[in-house]
Amino acid sequence: MTARLLLIEDDASIARFVELALEELPGHDPAAPPVVLHVVRQVAEARQALEAGGWQLVISDLMLPDGSAETLLAEGYAMAVGAPPWIVFSAGVHADRHLALAARGVACTLRKPVPLAELLATVAEVLRHGSTPPAPLATAAAADPVQQHFGGDRALYESFLAGCIAQFADDLAQGDAALASGDTAALCRVAHALKAVLELIGQPQLAAQARALEAAAAAGAGSDALPLGWAGLAQGLATLGARRHS
Repeated sequence: MTARLLLIEDDASIARFVELALEELPGHDPAAPPVVLHVVRQVAEARQALEAGGWQLVISDLMLPDGSAETLLAEGYAMAVGAPPWIVFSAGVHADRHLALAARGVACTLRKPVPLAELLATVAEVLRHGSTPPAPLATAAAADPVQQHFGGDRALYESFLAGCIAQFADDLAQGDAALASGDTAALCRVAHALKAVLELIGQPQLAAQARALEAAAAAGAGSDALPLGWAGLAQGLATLGARRHS
């Protein structure tokens, strides 16, 4: 039987990573069912999809453009009778939040950037049992992102990287617009999305810049002063091949 997966994720690059990863699921676990993925990017869209039902698994980010997916958990969507198991897939999940999320019905939490093998193992296990999978697999010690995050599959990495570089044009446009309009919250969202993507493609220094910018933007919410750091991050994206929209 085909499993219907709902992915709640506003970042197009991360959504593409999950899509590419799930294409590898039959090779990783021949017993795993075929998967059909549906992506929504906002809490409101996710609520409508969950109300419609028919999902075998939900994978969700927490920070979304119109709020937090924790709102959906608080509303009981992971604990209702017949609810699908949930995997929280976010750069914002830390150890002290795991128990709180589990208490609201989350089967497993994965911290972005998650290695390909860990994501596949978790999805396969949760689809089979609907419960918390075994402890996460150890990540490779090497800094090579192909080994660390893509299970050694260079073709998968190159495909993902090309999509990321194309997506960076939109990220640049959103960051520039946020800076021009003084929208600290929007700048925070752009940095939040970029930090995990940059880790996945093997750019830890740029990821650290994005993380610092997110923290500064979050700390300065409500202030008229915009945090520094976007210009350097934007330049870093440009060196990777990203181009601003003309």
